[in-house]
Amino acid sequence: MKLDPRVKEKYPGFIAGYAVVSGITVERTVDGLVDRKRQIFSELKAKYGSTDITELSELKAYRSFFKAMGADPSNYRPAPEYLLRRALDDRFPHINNLVDSCLLATVENWVLVGVYDVERIRGEARTTLATETKPFELINGRKLSPKLDEVILQDDQKVLAAYTLGDAKATMITQKTSNALIVLWNAPGVEKNMIEAALNSVTTYARRYCGGHLEKSEIL
Repeated sequence: MKLDPRVKEKYPGFIAGYAVVSGITVERTVDGLVDRKRQIFSELKAKYGSTDITELSELKAYRSFFKAMGADPSNYRPAPEYLLRRALDDRFPHINNLVDSCLLATVENWVLVGVYDVERIRGEARTTLATETKPFELINGRKLSPKLDEVILQDDQKVLAAYTLGDAKATMITQKTSNALIVLWNAPGVEKNMIEAALNSVTTYARRYCGGHLEKSEIL
């Protein structure tokens, strides 16, 4: 994956990272991952259960970044905030072992972690800025448009994800996925060490719970 230098020019403090993982087996559930979730959720409840999470600096950073890109964070919450609220309420999403690994790394580390089927990517994936407002289909079937200058992930043909909207259906993980591109984004104000921790977490989970082999990883 490449990072368009215009992104950092437009949004100083933005950091991206990625990993390519091969040989994955996608399953509905894996016992070890279920146990790891319980451990993390217990730690999150102990840390944030009696806290007003709206005062957390990381949450403020994501909300501020949403606003900088023209989105209202009260209408569509940033993923780290959404997932933390769900974890504290015992309503954390359950999709499959690979996607769940990414969601867990997100809520652990305050870093957006998305995952995409490599075989459905055309050319090279790159994190860049939206230059048009052409709609794309999200995983949930809705067709929405990124805002101009919103951070997006795209290949040579299509948008794979938009920062405030989520991931495209075109490259979603399925039972047939065996090779995956994992992409990490922060919000300015969320430090590099948290991206590093998230990258370590998600690549460990991909190996341990998904049978994957790490081909490459990098922070850009």
